[in-house]
Amino acid sequence: MRAEYLIDRPAETICNNLRIILYLSYLRGDHLIVISDLETRTAEKWIQRWSRVSCFQSISRRAANPGCRRKFSTYRRAVSTSLQTSRRIYSSTHARNRGAGHDSRSSKSQWLLRTSQYGFADLKAGVKVGPQTLFEIGSISKSFVAIAILSLADEGKIDLHRPVIEYLPWLKVESKYAPFTTHHLLTHTAGLSAVPLLMRVVTTTLRTGSEPGSRFLYSNIGYVLLGFLLEAIDRRSFPEVLHKRVLEPLGMTASAPVITNAIKERLAIGYGPLHEDRPFPLRGKLAEAPWLEVPEAAGSVAATAADMVAYLQLLLNRGAGPRGRLISEKSFQLLVKPVVKAPFRGEDASYGYGLWINDGSNRTLVRHTGGMVAFSSAMYADLTDGFAAFASVNANLRGYRPVAVTRYALDLLNAASRNQELPALPASPPTPDSIKNAADYAGTFNAPDGKKLVLIAHGDKLILQHGRQRIVLEQAGRDRFIVKHPDYDLFTLGFGRDKDVVVEAFHGPDWWANERYSGPKFFEYPKEWDTLTGRYRSDSPWYGSSRLFVRKGRLILDDQQFLIPLEPGVFRPQGDINAAELITFDTLVNGKAMHLNFSGIDFYRTSTP
Repeated sequence: MRAEYLIDRPAETICNNLRIILYLSYLRGDHLIVISDLETRTAEKWIQRWSRVSCFQSISRRAANPGCRRKFSTYRRAVSTSLQTSRRIYSSTHARNRGAGHDSRSSKSQWLLRTSQYGFADLKAGVKVGPQTLFEIGSISKSFVAIAILSLADEGKIDLHRPVIEYLPWLKVESKYAPFTTHHLLTHTAGLSAVPLLMRVVTTTLRTGSEPGSRFLYSNIGYVLLGFLLEAIDRRSFPEVLHKRVLEPLGMTASAPVITNAIKERLAIGYGPLHEDRPFPLRGKLAEAPWLEVPEAAGSVAATAADMVAYLQLLLNRGAGPRGRLISEKSFQLLVKPVVKAPFRGEDASYGYGLWINDGSNRTLVRHTGGMVAFSSAMYADLTDGFAAFASVNANLRGYRPVAVTRYALDLLNAASRNQELPALPASPPTPDSIKNAADYAGTFNAPDGKKLVLIAHGDKLILQHGRQRIVLEQAGRDRFIVKHPDYDLFTLGFGRDKDVVVEAFHGPDWWANERYSGPKFFEYPKEWDTLTGRYRSDSPWYGSSRLFVRKGRLILDDQQFLIPLEPGVFRPQGDINAAELITFDTLVNGKAMHLNFSGIDFYRTSTP
């Protein structure tokens, strides 16, 4: 369920005869399907090596001189190493499920060298992937939007520092700060909410929680607004603008600017957890994810393998496409200019226009990830050395993005291009049931009503004694664990510390303390909160359901988010969170609130637990 692509920039090829190196790996069950390498005969050897692979194609051009062949050998070793890593990362992170598929193409400068297809677009129907099969690339679409905006700026049709409301006079914004600009929307510094994505939210009154430009607050609704801005200035629909200004000039004719029912048959089937309303364990069951159209500019593009190669080439060639420049060199510099500090999945980075950027040590690295209801993607491009990598998984795996695969692939190719020793394989992550500090949590915890929670440490295993059963726990974060038992599957089992010593445990509304706990054991709270607690569901697959409960006198949303009361029925999330976020409850029926609104997204009470 994964495809990866590595290409090198035509302007800086290692060998004159080779313009693009494209590599694709795919994990089907516990077998690896590989499309890669530099010679057809080498590909045949790969087929023999993976004898149970259902389909396999590969092509490239033979080197014209011995020196180039030696370089090819280095790349072959880099690709082979990356494939091992891909398999290790995937198999240690996800369940072994039958895979869907993808397609790829390798081209040289102005012409196509080979097209490869494999796997299935629809597992139930057994429909194989073809050259036109689409994958949803998620928020990688944001850089497409940024390029379209910059092309308008090149034509003098938009001022990036003019208030957006002057272009969209219908827009309603509640704010005590200066108006935000297109520049602020592009860099996620407008101060808008991080919660809403749906297009319908822009017709409501939006709120800002900080001075524009003062801090990075990732906001999908900001890019949804950019879609409306493109329509207003270019006087065409958003899909047409993106098609004419980005996809068509790049020759991305097989891709779609928005995800609609019209392209549903061409999309790979996406998958997600069988139960979307609870923690997802390692090797948890997957099912077909709900289908939905995605017209929102924050993540609307569906692309084929070949078309993603064309897009990566655009980045590596600094805004130049096969038919000329899409944006000027000046605009490309704006696209990749670090504007605001914004860590990228634990790495030091900044954000520019639709891209995370590292610009230091004489090297410019840009990247982005994309998460959809049923797809997860990652893109890396090294603008200095001229390599790029893209990976996509047709599944939503609860926060997973194939970042480790794309990052390591880039490191391998950069080392190969310099004739350096290839970097070692990353160490396999520990299995989630391997808990080095299991002894921290061992002991008996008591609830105020007398119920007990008993945990046992056995080596690096943490075990819950539940009746006559012993259940091995899986780590789900710092001091949080998944318990594979129906009595515990709705929430993680968490622990609290005092001076770094574990003193309490909690699971949903339930709470226990051990002998080291010295705080209060009974807690008061406003009884009107009982009218709010329960489960609420959104009509959008983007949001699913949320559970609200009281624990230790605090109102808690989705197991970890504490709510701060502002006035009756109105709350804000606790912590260093955008002040624009607001949670409201209304419509009481039989003593229970029936409606929850979280920063513009509606949830309605459901009777299921």
